[in-house]
This record gives sequence, structure tokens and C-alpha cells, in this order.
Amino acid sequence: MRIPFPERIPIDRVAVAAVLLFLIQSLEKTPLYFSAGCAAFLLIAALAFNTAGGLSRASGAYVFFFAVLVVILGLGYKALLGEPADSNLRDPQTTIEVYVGAIAAMLLAVVVSRRMARKSPLLQNVLKESDMYRSCIGCIVFGIGGVFILALLGNSGFKLIAAFNQLNDLVPLAVIIGVMYEVRRSGGARSVNFPVVFAAAYLFLVYGLFGFSKAGLLLPFFCWLLPVCAMRYRLSALQLGAGLLGAFIMFQYLVPYSQYGRRFLVGNQTYSQRLQIAIRLLAHPETTRELYEEGQEENTSVHYYNKAEGFWDRLQFIAVDDSLIDLTDQGSIYGLGPIRDSFINAVPHFILADKPVLNFGNTYAHELGGLSEDDTTTGISFSPASEAYHLQKWWGVLVVAPLIWMLLFIVLDSLFGDLRTTPWGLLVLSSISHTAPEAGITGAIYMVTYGVAIFTFSAFFAAWIAPTCAIVVLGRDRRKARRPLSFRPTLAPPTPG
Repeated sequence: MRIPFPERIPIDRVAVAAVLLFLIQSLEKTPLYFSAGCAAFLLIAALAFNTAGGLSRASGAYVFFFAVLVVILGLGYKALLGEPADSNLRDPQTTIEVYVGAIAAMLLAVVVSRRMARKSPLLQNVLKESDMYRSCIGCIVFGIGGVFILALLGNSGFKLIAAFNQLNDLVPLAVIIGVMYEVRRSGGARSVNFPVVFAAAYLFLVYGLFGFSKAGLLLPFFCWLLPVCAMRYRLSALQLGAGLLGAFIMFQYLVPYSQYGRRFLVGNQTYSQRLQIAIRLLAHPETTRELYEEGQEENTSVHYYNKAEGFWDRLQFIAVDDSLIDLTDQGSIYGLGPIRDSFINAVPHFILADKPVLNFGNTYAHELGGLSEDDTTTGISFSPASEAYHLQKWWGVLVVAPLIWMLLFIVLDSLFGDLRTTPWGLLVLSSISHTAPEAGITGAIYMVTYGVAIFTFSAFFAAWIAPTCAIVVLGRDRRKARRPLSFRPTLAPPTPG
């Protein structure tokens, strides 16, 4: 079985789905305006996705993850539960209007960016076939040990550590490179090798289990899945079954574990202390899950469904967006300060030492009254649509947001082009899956500034420096370099060099 990497969704099928959703919502007594808004959102989202080029382009990926994770999954599950789609919302009419306005503005941004983006991406065909395996090893070596290596340089090295920590996405990139290399080298027979397993285990343990991060738990799997889909790797029945079992364990036990475990993190805890917490919670996974769900039941302010639905509550932003939109309509318009501060924050620290520390999710949550006064670290996720509306109402949704999206789409599409063809393109896709639904409109600014720096650094490091770093593990490479490797989504074996 091959998992598709869609470039286009048939509009006629989307129209059928929109009509079915409209009819189901009508039977569930959803108001006509809300059902019509949902149908319009689906149709415009599909048109924007197709216009952008689907998941093969950064702009299409942004549209996809915004539409699916913010709105579509929530609406679908709500219909499945038999609940009116507008129930449990404070301001349902404005909320659905904001979503339709935002997806229409996103379509405009896609149309403009397609005309202005470079046809020949800047960061393709820079990695040689002979360097692939060594690049994977080098990214692991420096991604894990870079801080210690830089510290050996003395004072100058310590000054570089902060910048390196911000740019360091090398271990996830190593997983992607390793999978692409193994699929290509084996002609589609295998997708993993030892470096891939080692790097994935490191991410899962350090950032997932010990870091109590849902993203850290999912990241290794996602970094394997993306190149598997992009290169049309055929999954066996055993691999598919193992993947489904792993997904069940992840969503049933590990996601509640990560969410519940965060409440025990205080100060600068050591890995030993975090290990003790992890062992205690993982020793009784069912109890941990139940405790997490009890806490969710107590927090009724942001539920979209009639009762807590566990992981499904995490797969929609309608309720939390609605709360912020309702607050805005009560007169609490924040202003465009976060847009200004997000661009200023892109200035390097050595130039602007007192630049602002940004955590707008925390700021908005305080406005909503969802956090204690002394909590300055917890961040609540809001979609780009609701944050844009909160900043300047309809001017934010229909003017500010599309301008930022145009800039983001033009830059990313000009740099990376077809995301399937390079490891760093798939790294961009991995980042978009998180940024598009839950990082707000200021998250798009972060991606076009810090994000571009991270992806560009990762590309040139993997191509130019990582093969040298691999010397400490593999020794010197005495083979003659061959032609650059093209990562087109095909299983055709490479031409012998």
C-alpha cells in the first residue's frame, strides 16, 4: 500500500462532501447560516489547496493543515456525535464568518504568490548522492553534540551556542535524509537503517518522553512518514498494522501522558528527575490517561463538544478561537503590536539585545482569564484566523493576514519549490503542520524569519558540513563524488554512476 501525497483534490467530491455535511448539520438543527458557512469553507479551502499545488508546495501545505486541523476535523467529529455545529460556542456567527473570510484571504494570497514565486527554487540539487549517508550521520553527530563541540572553542563558542540552539533542527533532518537515502538505495525495499532508528529514538526519548512534548512524541514518526509518502514507498501489511498499533498507543496513552506530565515540570529539572516522573506515569498508563481526562472534564470553558472527547479536543481550534473572537467583539481589540514585535524579534540578539520576549498565546489567555496572574510561561494555541481578528478585527483578517501569507508563500515556494524533492523541503512541511493550525498569524512571521533561517542553515549544513562531521564516526570518505541525487517521488532505481 502506498500512502498518497495529494497535489489536487477533485472539486466535485468536495462539493458532494459539503452537501452531505450541510444536510447532516441541518438534521442536527444547526442554523442555516452556520451550515452554509461550513460548506463555503470546504469549497474555498479545496480551491486554495489545488491552486497552490497541494502538499507538494509550502503554500498548499499551509492551506491543508490550517483547514483540516483548525476547522474540518472538528466539524466532522461534531456531526458524527449528532451535535449542532454551533452549539457550545459563544459567538458562532462571527466565528464561522471569520473562518470563511480567512480561507478566502488565504486563497487570494495563494493566487498572488503563485505569480510572484521563483519558478526555479534556490535550494534544490545541492546534495550529492555520495554524501547522503555521511550527511545523515553528520547531522546526528552535530545535532546532538554541537553544543559540546562549540563549548570547546571557549568564549567565542559560548556566544554561538544560543544561535545554534535556535537553528538546530539537524536530528529531525537526519531522520528524513536517512529514510530518503535508504528508500532510494534499496530501490524501495527498505525505509529505515540504523542511523534513522537511532535518531528517531533520540527524538522520541529526549523531546517526547522526557520533555513531555506531544510534538516530540509525534515528530520521529512524522519525519519517517513524510519521505515515505513523498517517494511513494510501498508499505507492507505488517508495517501498516504496526503503524496503526503505534498510532493507537500514541493517542490513547502517550499524548495524555505528555499533557498530564507537564504539570509536574518545575524550574530547571535534571533528566534524572524527569526520568523519575516519566517512570511513575508510564508504569500505570491507564491511570495516567484517566487523570488527564478528569482534568479535561473540569475545564469546560473551551470544549466544543458536549463533553470532553480526549484527543479529539486537541484536533480542533473552533472553541478556543470562538472565545478569542467573542472577547474581541466585546471591545477588546489588541492592536497590531504583535505584528511589529514579531518582525523586530527577527533581528539578531547581538544587534538588538533588549528585543521583546514573545508569548502572545500566554497574553491572550490572560485576557480570557484562563491563567493565573503569575503564569507567564504557559502558551495557549490560537489559529491565525482568530489572532488576526483579535488584532484588528476585519482589517486583520482581510488585509493584514493575507499580506503576511503572501510574503510567507512567496519566500518558501521560491526557496524550496516541490517539497518532495529535498530533505529540507520535507522539514519545511513538518514545521508547517504545526505552525499553520496553532501558531497564530504571528507564527507565520516567525516562519518567514527564524524559520527560513533554520531551513536554510539545515540545507547548507547537511550539504557542506555534515559529511565532514561524519568523519568522527565513519572515518574519511575516499570514494569519488558522483552526480547530485534528485529526490523525485519515484521508485525507479538510480542510473549507475
